[in-house]
Amino acid sequence: MRRNVGALVALTALGLIVLAAVLAPEVAPFDPNAQDLNLRLRPPAWQGGGSRAHLLGNDHVGRDILSRIIYGGRVSLTVGALAVLCAGAFGTVLGFLAGYRGGLLDEIIMRAVDVQLSIPFILLAIVIMAVFGVSLQNLIIVLIIYGWVVYARLVRGQVLSLRERDYVTALRVLGASHLRVMLRHILPNLVSSIVVVATLETANVIILESGLSFLGLGVDPRTPSWGTMLSDGRDYVTSAWWLATFPGVAITVTVLCINVLGDWLRDRLDPRLRA
Repeated sequence: MRRNVGALVALTALGLIVLAAVLAPEVAPFDPNAQDLNLRLRPPAWQGGGSRAHLLGNDHVGRDILSRIIYGGRVSLTVGALAVLCAGAFGTVLGFLAGYRGGLLDEIIMRAVDVQLSIPFILLAIVIMAVFGVSLQNLIIVLIIYGWVVYARLVRGQVLSLRERDYVTALRVLGASHLRVMLRHILPNLVSSIVVVATLETANVIILESGLSFLGLGVDPRTPSWGTMLSDGRDYVTSAWWLATFPGVAITVTVLCINVLGDWLRDRLDPRLRA
């Protein structure tokens, strides 16, 4: 990584973002939900009328923008990590079974994938949130339902190829169990691809979470999140640009860092690209 300046910078920036989110109660200068109408629409510190105590200004009800961005990172990163972890595990297992066992099981799983891909994501989110209510848990469930098909299709395609390799045939002839073949000899060859896809999907999930929160379909509106902050600032774009700009910058920087790291991982873990 020392030879890749972009990846090193991205890792450092992402590490600082994660650290700030984890240590939010100690790092944030104010309570993210504390309102003070005397500070309503106060500009950033470097503009006229700004205050050094509120470095990035205040929103339409006087809440500190910097504190809300720091706490909002907790929501975005938590949703991204949990949704990708659960969707990756679920999709990998189903894709593995579909590719290795084949037959009727493969047909059932792949038709489920086709059905999932035919349902518009926003419609799925609206239905689930309308039935079960807006909450962090339901948001993660929506993103898991949306994301598992990516891993299932990827893993199935690679397992279909790997199970026909000569070393797998030799293992079967020698009497190795199916479980041993899958876990000891096929799964290790899938890890690099799964890790790269999971990294890139994390960035995608963060954008989706922000979009749903912007539409009011994400987390509880009382919970600080980058998407909710964007929604709050859309009516003040011309009069108070900082309300939407700073959470937008936070989303952009985080997603950019994750994508750069994902590209670096792909280059390092794929022997064909190294060659």
